[in-house]
Amino acid sequence: MVASAAALAKQLTEISNSHIMKTDKIGLFLALTGATAFGKEPGLGQIVVANSSQNYAASLAQDVAGYLAGQPATDQEALLDLLAPPVQVADFFQFAKADDQAYLTEADDSDIRGLGASFKRVEHSGSIVTDATLQKGLTKRVDHRTIPRINGTLVSGWENREAEALKQRLIRAELLRVGSVLDGAANAVSKTWNASSNPDGDLRAQAERTRVKSGMPATHLVIGSAAQQLRQDVYETSSRANSGVSNHAGYTMEQLANYCQVGLAVVHNALYQTKKGAAKTEVQGLVVYSYSALPGTMIDDPSNLKRAWTPTMSGGMWMVFIQEGAAWTDITVFQQSKVFAPLTQGVEKLTVSA
Repeated sequence: MVASAAALAKQLTEISNSHIMKTDKIGLFLALTGATAFGKEPGLGQIVVANSSQNYAASLAQDVAGYLAGQPATDQEALLDLLAPPVQVADFFQFAKADDQAYLTEADDSDIRGLGASFKRVEHSGSIVTDATLQKGLTKRVDHRTIPRINGTLVSGWENREAEALKQRLIRAELLRVGSVLDGAANAVSKTWNASSNPDGDLRAQAERTRVKSGMPATHLVIGSAAQQLRQDVYETSSRANSGVSNHAGYTMEQLANYCQVGLAVVHNALYQTKKGAAKTEVQGLVVYSYSALPGTMIDDPSNLKRAWTPTMSGGMWMVFIQEGAAWTDITVFQQSKVFAPLTQGVEKLTVSA
């Protein structure tokens, strides 16, 4: 006899709350996207790390928000999604490599159908690329002796904090890959910014090169933190006091985007370090990139930059794997993605110096 839905739900709830589920030695998979077992809200002792859209990191201890150098933890994933709009794919995927065919135009009226005739057939004659997403993850072994205890009991939530830290570390690595892909695809131009130059005029000209080469207005103007500092210094130079563009030093990113006629302008101020004790390094420094990347994109649209991702076993973009030992616990955070540039025309890089 088939059990009722209510009875099944009750059984699942009892199982999810049982000691067996909480101490599973084989491993417990939980989605970083915020989905918990059987759709329940996170409960005491459950290990859940959500993505930025659910802002779960905000509910973690305050010290976790300061884990990243330069910005709050949740900003990193938002920046990654902003720079390289994600698109869901299978493990192995194919796409028509974007080229100038995306903007072919029937200037000869060949799109007009004659009586009894068929419409003109359009076919992609470019190359079809087969690619695959890559699994990227990190594991940390946490010795139980290092975990705070109250009355002999481990303080709850420590797993969340460790998993969130690993996730942010992976995001920083992904941001480096975004910069590498952009750099490899970009047409590079160098400029000197000083009291006699107009940095924003250079940025506007750069965005125009993107528009003409790619066939669509630049959606992104990404300014390295050091380039932004130099830009503001130039406009604040005392010799420019009577200049009509001196007020550009105080431009918001919205004002700069409007001036340069781009979709958005963003300062890339993320930092990273390669080993303990090493100096922090700018992900982007004295450089500015302009390109087009549409949010909510499809795999075959003519964007300059994409981040293909494949769902984990949980169905989400991120996943945590917990393997518990008697004296230690291994925490693994992983995802499966690939950053690539299907259309290189229009990716512009401006390298600036004082």
